[in-house]
Amino acid sequence: MGQTMTVETVKGEKIQYRLTDIESVTFSEETPEEPQQAPRIGDFLYADGSWSTQLQSDLKPIGIVFHVGEASAYSDRLSYYYYKDGSTPMTEIHGYAVALHDATVVDGVNQTVWWSAWKNNDEGAGCSTNIEDFLGYTNTRSIVSKAASLGGLSDADDNFPAAYYATVAYEQKCPAPENTSGWFLPSAYQFKYIFDRAYFDDDHSGRACLENSFKTLGAAQATPLLTDDAEYWTSTESVDSYGFSNWAYYFNFDARSVGPGFIANYRKNAGMRVRSMIVF
Repeated sequence: MGQTMTVETVKGEKIQYRLTDIESVTFSEETPEEPQQAPRIGDFLYADGSWSTQLQSDLKPIGIVFHVGEASAYSDRLSYYYYKDGSTPMTEIHGYAVALHDATVVDGVNQTVWWSAWKNNDEGAGCSTNIEDFLGYTNTRSIVSKAASLGGLSDADDNFPAAYYATVAYEQKCPAPENTSGWFLPSAYQFKYIFDRAYFDDDHSGRACLENSFKTLGAAQATPLLTDDAEYWTSTESVDSYGFSNWAYYFNFDARSVGPGFIANYRKNAGMRVRSMIVF
């Protein structure tokens, strides 16, 4: 029997080679890339479309993960999504992330904007009216389609400014990675899910959550959701008994309110903040 060489890996695996089968042995200082691990709640999403649990100083963070995988339990489906180019179907949903800053900050000042103008007998934009779904992306596409008759989304009060700030304006300030859905105006329950199930470190265990991730980033890199006067428009519409939609839902993240964390509806020509979300 010929001589052999045995290589033992750091994982304890032993691989044996016959010396007669080896032509050469090369050593290199290059470290092979490790495969991207599945995301976790509280992970940081970066401008290149990657993510990590520990903050990477050489990458630009753009979001924090609040749900992992397809949210099929909340009526969402991979088949609804396209990549940022708007025409290529997404092939996988790794998770959902919320933006690090409000989209309505202009020249350092956080403004409030209307959902849309008040219209008698408004038939709505075709968005979901269910306050327990994750359909922010499809809602936003419906709003974009509705706005097409007005020349496309804009910041004008009569042309869906909330959706404009969530998508067009925020994209200009913080471009979404190509391998994502692009920014959209969240549904009511996407905010509620964050507040109820992903935001707080209730038991002080240090577990992955958005509260700790915002603290890690600090004020220079991110604005926490739970802040004073933080009332956010959602893309979920409210329909009255006549089938009209002059109101839409907003979510209360106002740290100064007696009991934040609730969904409520209000007239569309009222001022609220906007915070974008993204699927990657």
